[in-house]
Amino acid sequence: MEDIEYMLQDILIPCIMILAFVLVIIAGKSYGRSRNEKILLITIAFASFFIKGLVLSIGLFAGMLSSDSLPPSFVIPFDLLLFLDFLILLLLYFAVFKK
Repeated sequence: MEDIEYMLQDILIPCIMILAFVLVIIAGKSYGRSRNEKILLITIAFASFFIKGLVLSIGLFAGMLSSDSLPPSFVIPFDLLLFLDFLILLLLYFAVFKK
């Protein structure tokens, strides 16, 4: 069962990163045309999502998230991932409710 979980992570994380990257490009082009601040916030949110996927990929594929053999300075803190989630939600909130 554990192997299926790791296989799912190996498939989903790159898919999320690719989707987030495509959305960053689309939203960035849209912002370039309209100069709408809401679209800028959404672009930053998608970029944050891409960065989060990048951090997860580096952590999972380099064994940093669960490795006890690495020094603590090389371990990707879970707090960083939570902060990125918070930032993404905050950016989307402001994009939706900004006048």
